[in-house]
Amino acid sequence: MTPEEYRLLLDELPIENPTASDTARVFPHLTKEQIAEVLTADVDVACPPLRIRGAYYVITYLKEWKGLAVESIGSTKTEEIVRVFTQHRPARLSGYRTSRTRASYTNGKFFRDSRSTDKYIGEAMSFAEANWGDKLICDDWISTVSLEIQDSPCPANDRRHLDYPRKKNTLFITLNRELTEIINDHSKPGSELLDDAVAQMTLDEVISSELNGGRYVGNWYNCAYCGGGLSINGCTSCSFRFKDNDRQGGWSTPLSPKMVEFLRASGHEFAIDPEIAWDNERDAFFLRRVRRQSK
Repeated sequence: MTPEEYRLLLDELPIENPTASDTARVFPHLTKEQIAEVLTADVDVACPPLRIRGAYYVITYLKEWKGLAVESIGSTKTEEIVRVFTQHRPARLSGYRTSRTRASYTNGKFFRDSRSTDKYIGEAMSFAEANWGDKLICDDWISTVSLEIQDSPCPANDRRHLDYPRKKNTLFITLNRELTEIINDHSKPGSELLDDAVAQMTLDEVISSELNGGRYVGNWYNCAYCGGGLSINGCTSCSFRFKDNDRQGGWSTPLSPKMVEFLRASGHEFAIDPEIAWDNERDAFFLRRVRRQSK
């Protein structure tokens, strides 16, 4: 099994009434005896990491359950009227989440996202090392950021979101500096500082949760047309405008060259060359510098 194959397997969850084949595919790191033990009770099972050495996924097995349930259907002045019925929950391999061990953080910082009660952590990590250990990386970054790439407002038939910007992609990045430190660093345009700090990038929400670990994720927004930063009601570089949906924090930093290259390699097409956004950012940067020096 490859990490790509196991990643696709996670998309099949949840699986109701899993067969022996299902459980063997979901828990490839366990022996038949261990799987048999898992199937005897509700349990959280540690599963192989895809990107981070010292991380793991958690898949929950819920065994079949049948029992009586009570539902209130009314009342009189003296008593409540209830209905008693049989409730059935089929066996289920449920969802997933990511977790870490302290060893996954190379700088020794720990974000309290480890659960020692999860079963088979050692087996999960050993399986990943044996099968795709050459693709595992160490977490040596400082902060994580989610950049939502947005394009034209939603169509008229989507009345709930009419005139609001529409998400095209979400680019998740890790940085070797704190984002606030980069924002407050005025030595170069922001997109250049971001480019210097980028460590990892992904469009996959599953992988992003593994890369993030227990950190807080900052959310910012950029234009799908030119890559410019989005304010509360439009792009700070091109003519893209939209209704304020109370989500945008508003910033003017374009996507960095590495981010643009990554998005293009992933199939995203910019209607306007991001070079224009970078030129606008540089012009604004040097104008601010001149103003500061003239004071």
